[in-house]
Amino acid sequence: MISIDIIGLQDGSHPIALDISAADIPGLSPEYVGSVVIDGTLHKIGKRFQLDTEVEATARLVCDRSLEEYDEQIVTELGLDFVVDSALALKQEGHLDELDDDDVRGLRDDARTLDITDDVRQLLILGLPMKRVAPQYRTAELTDIHPILGSDSSESSSDTIDDRWAALKDIKRP
Repeated sequence: MISIDIIGLQDGSHPIALDISAADIPGLSPEYVGSVVIDGTLHKIGKRFQLDTEVEATARLVCDRSLEEYDEQIVTELGLDFVVDSALALKQEGHLDELDDDDVRGLRDDARTLDITDDVRQLLILGLPMKRVAPQYRTAELTDIHPILGSDSSESSSDTIDDRWAALKDIKRP
């Protein structure tokens, strides 16, 4: 669980620096290894809390082009607003997963911590790249990585059509 103590916190800006093992965050993608670093500021004004942080973690991914493992540094920003309001907290209870980052989250009057576990987990899961290409292959052509794809032997084998598929060759779109 990732929580920030707020009990007895005075008005003003307070630095936040957390270092949590990726294994200790429930539901986090198994691609994440090592630690998750959360660094930023918690601003308190009366009953309002504003959290502005940067979340950094390392993901061990498999390259889509070369099938090699590589580590990718994932860095995202997290900004949340909280207000001490028991009525709002009761209304939002059980529906926190439906809240956007822009929504103000209610805290009970007796709240001792800000729980940001779900927000960090969701942010890191969404931070994983859809196309996973190792840095050394990002500018390389596919034929440079796999020369067999550009050889003449592969082109000549594609000219011969399997008899089972020959009938499809005559089908034309209108």
